[in-house]
Amino acid sequence: MIKIDIVSDTVCPWCYIGKKRLDKAIEDYSDQHFDINWHAFQLNPTMPKEGINRQLYLSSKFGGKERADSVYNQIKMAGLSSNITFNFEKIHMMPNSFYSHMLIELSKESGLQNKISADLFEAFFIYGKNIGKFHELNDIAQINNIKGFSEEFLINRKDIKEKVQNSDEISRSKGISGVPFFIINDNYAISGAQESEVFKKIFETCLLESPS
Repeated sequence: MIKIDIVSDTVCPWCYIGKKRLDKAIEDYSDQHFDINWHAFQLNPTMPKEGINRQLYLSSKFGGKERADSVYNQIKMAGLSSNITFNFEKIHMMPNSFYSHMLIELSKESGLQNKISADLFEAFFIYGKNIGKFHELNDIAQINNIKGFSEEFLINRKDIKEKVQNSDEISRSKGISGVPFFIINDNYAISGAQESEVFKKIFETCLLESPS
């Protein structure tokens, strides 16, 4: 078994790319079991709960539309190489990602973290849905038959809230300042959306180290 811990944010395009490249690497190891766990990280922890206008966000972050367009054109090209067609023009609001992380944490109880993370990336980056809104998150929960996700859940499940908060704090205390960040078998770290071959090399090392 190969254990993979993924530190990620649902509104991070490079995290989506990183997941696709990881998935591609895993395809070549169909005879292996992978234990994949997702850990919350908020790139914008001070984002208002209701989110902000995306153009305002991009202008503030990159110092103007021209610079933002240049950055996101590069991301689009990287996405295409991983079979992702980003539709950034469909995104009108930059959401607070906290509640989406709560959904991912809840989905762990059903063994669906990987699927829910993929659905959240697709909803936001392909369809431009505001994944900071409960009704959008609830649609994803319902489609995946996840029980117990409700507006009351978001308010009352203090244990899930604490797990999301602690995940972010623990990652930052370890020096993780950007995502995606992958930890393999508690021993090997991959920072950023590396190519699939990088993952494969570490997989091979892990298999050589595993007892026969």
